[in-house]
Amino acid sequence: MFDADGGVRTNRTGKVVIQIEALFFPHCRVTGEVFAKLVDTPCRGWDVLSAWIGSWGVPEVWPMGRPTSLSRNTCPTETWRSQGGWYAHAHVPENDHVDPGSWPAFVSQPPGPSPVGQFEPFPGASFFQTGRTSPAIAGMHDRLVAEDCDRYTSSAHIDVWGPGDVRSYTAWQQKLGLEGSAADGIPGRFSWDRLRVPKV
Repeated sequence: MFDADGGVRTNRTGKVVIQIEALFFPHCRVTGEVFAKLVDTPCRGWDVLSAWIGSWGVPEVWPMGRPTSLSRNTCPTETWRSQGGWYAHAHVPENDHVDPGSWPAFVSQPPGPSPVGQFEPFPGASFFQTGRTSPAIAGMHDRLVAEDCDRYTSSAHIDVWGPGDVRSYTAWQQKLGLEGSAADGIPGRFSWDRLRVPKV
C-alpha cells in the first residue's frame, strides 16, 4: 500500500531496506562533554554498522547528499525509485521531517582529500578466479599478512589467486566485522577499499 494515494512506498520498496535510528539531541552531554551535532560525537560502532550494511550491497552514496543540517530536502520520486544508497529522514518523500541533521562520513571515505592513485582500485569480484595471476594479488597478499590475516600455507606463487587467498581474505572480512555470506573470502568493494592495496 502506498503512503499517499498515487504516491511512493517509503520504507518498503527496494532490494534491501534498512532503517537506522540514531538517538541524539543537539547539545546533549556525555561524560561532561557537550555535542552540537551527531557527527561530532564519537559515533562508536559506526564502522561495524557501516560494514554490515555494506555487506548487503547497499552502495556508500547519498543520492540527495549527506545531511549536514536540520533542513528538508525532499527526494524526487524518480530518484527515490531508481537510485540505491543512503537517504536521510529529511529526504524521504511524503513527510516533513528534517532529521538527522548530520551523519558521519563512510569509513571508506575518510575526511580530507583522498590520495588519488595511491591504492589499487577494486577490480570487481569476478576478477578473483582460481589461477588468476596478477601483481595486484601479490600486493593483496602482502597487505593481508601485514593485517595479521595470514592464513597461507606457503609463500610461493603469491601473485596467483588460490585457496590460501580465500582463507586469508575471509579472516580480513571477519576482522572488519563481516560474517556469513559477506565473509566468503571473495573481495568486495567495501573490504577491498579498506585493505588499501598499494597501486601496482
